[in-house]
Amino acid sequence: MSEDKKVNLYGKVAKFPKNVKASHAYNFLENIKVSKKKVWYIMVEKQDNELQMIKYNNHQGFDLRKFVENLKNFYANNSLIKEHIVNLEIGGNDKFSTIKNIPDVEIGGHKLISILMNDLIKLLK
Repeated sequence: MSEDKKVNLYGKVAKFPKNVKASHAYNFLENIKVSKKKVWYIMVEKQDNELQMIKYNNHQGFDLRKFVENLKNFYANNSLIKEHIVNLEIGGNDKFSTIKNIPDVEIGGHKLISILMNDLIKLLK
């Protein structure tokens, strides 16, 4: 991958560049033989209002859909964020999760999608 398309590793999370297909991200890790002990999750930002997370290691870690739903419930207690997360759509299953309909708003100088990504990475790494 070129420098502007590099994969960033944060603990057990491999964050791929924006708009990479989830299946390509998974296959990339498989092709370069990344250990499933090292990376448990793949994160991809799609366009400007969607995040996708895939379990790379199916034997470790959390049920991704439940995990993301619990994060949304946690944000419901945050007065700065709660009005913006009401319409988030969470889909998926234990091995794949999507967060859609993320509003294009800034909170404390950061886009909401960046806040969600950073918090997910902190919690999963």
